[in-house]
Amino acid sequence: MKDTLKDKFLYFCAPENDEDYFNNSLIFLCANDDNGSYGLIINRTVEIKLRDYFSSVSTKLEKKLNSGKIILGGPVQPMSVYVLYSNDKRFKPLLEVNDEISVSQDVNLIKAILDDDGPEEFLVSFGFTGWSKGQLENEILSGNWLITPSNKEIIFNTPNEQKINKVSKLAGFDLKTVSVNHGSS
Repeated sequence: MKDTLKDKFLYFCAPENDEDYFNNSLIFLCANDDNGSYGLIINRTVEIKLRDYFSSVSTKLEKKLNSGKIILGGPVQPMSVYVLYSNDKRFKPLLEVNDEISVSQDVNLIKAILDDDGPEEFLVSFGFTGWSKGQLENEILSGNWLITPSNKEIIFNTPNEQKINKVSKLAGFDLKTVSVNHGSS
């Protein structure tokens, strides 16, 4: 199962009325190997006043970044910045997910984004979602996650509040209607 999970979308199948952290989260799984699994929640927007931290950020750039480009990637290391981006040879990836998408913490990439000279497609993530070795596989076998193919257009060019609906259309069923109890009587 390990090789087949990388570069997929995960959607949490919550029991009814469950208030889990991952409710309504769409995760892009960036790695799944003998060390565990790593992904980013790609539909949870975070609004940040960048000018409070970087005086050189223009109002135009701040609006661009706050239009869904800044996300809360997960509960692990929420103060760390990760960039999910369409591959750009100018920047060193932390991890290549596929031929088109990489993840990085490269300071030069972050600076380029703040200078409005970054890759064409990107998401800036605070934190990530992670599982120890075998943990995600066990959660999948327990029915906690739906797996669907990923889609670059959905990741980078679909408004965050519409991503689950777009994935549902591609999957052929409404992800929100499936619960952890699917298939049981």
